[in-house]
Amino acid sequence: MKVNDLGKLLIIGVIFASLIAAAGCSSKPQSKPAPKEPSPPGELKQLQTSLDELYNALKPESPGKEQGGQKKQQQSQGKGGEEQTAGKGKQAEETKKKAPTEIDWNKLQAQAEKIHDQWNKLEPKVVQAGARPENITGMEKELDTLPTKIAARDRSGARLAANSAAGYLPDFIELYTKKVPPDLYRMRVITRDVLLCVDDGDWAGAEQDMLKMKTIWSNLLVQLEDTSKTETDKTHMALLDLEDALGKRDEVLVLIKGNILEKNLDEMIKRHDMKM
Repeated sequence: MKVNDLGKLLIIGVIFASLIAAAGCSSKPQSKPAPKEPSPPGELKQLQTSLDELYNALKPESPGKEQGGQKKQQQSQGKGGEEQTAGKGKQAEETKKKAPTEIDWNKLQAQAEKIHDQWNKLEPKVVQAGARPENITGMEKELDTLPTKIAARDRSGARLAANSAAGYLPDFIELYTKKVPPDLYRMRVITRDVLLCVDDGDWAGAEQDMLKMKTIWSNLLVQLEDTSKTETDKTHMALLDLEDALGKRDEVLVLIKGNILEKNLDEMIKRHDMKM
């Protein structure tokens, strides 16, 4: 065999070996990109909406509405003591008659059953997504309390259970791809809790909630870098106003400032939710 022929054979052999090696490499499984977290299930949003509706039916109302009748009575003092006494008695009687119709407890009980059904559909999904057992247990405890408080016509207990149950939803939202920072929902829950505490006369509890809220807000500002400064400043000032109202122990002012803060948080949640 000639030297040139031997060289050709060597070259062909090298090429053949290279092709085999390349084929072997291509047959190896390629590394796949990490799977993206799924979007929150629709049941989560539905449950959140239902809890909001129940809370709004029971939330604290301004004492000013009740004081309106008293002011009118004070303006008509010239009519005589007997007339005033009769008027007050009649007003009290009318108030008692109207009280049962102010809250439709049967409707709220049906709402509680709806909430339990929604949770039954959501629970296996959040468990599969990695929800912590203590959050599942806490959620079920509050939901179990809800119909009991409604059956007892316990307005304070029912709205507290609804808001406490909503407090677990941000933990579930964190398991998924989210457009709205979960801390925004936490801020709203704690804002409501401040109002509930004050309405029940628990000023110390309201102040503790205020401290939690300020810590969450500080962390949240880092997550809201793409939010307009005007929007964050407005919410920040509302937070400070609520803190100031708490310091003054002014129940009416706390309710006003708390409602403003909750409104600002709702607007921020909606804007983030609309983002692509």
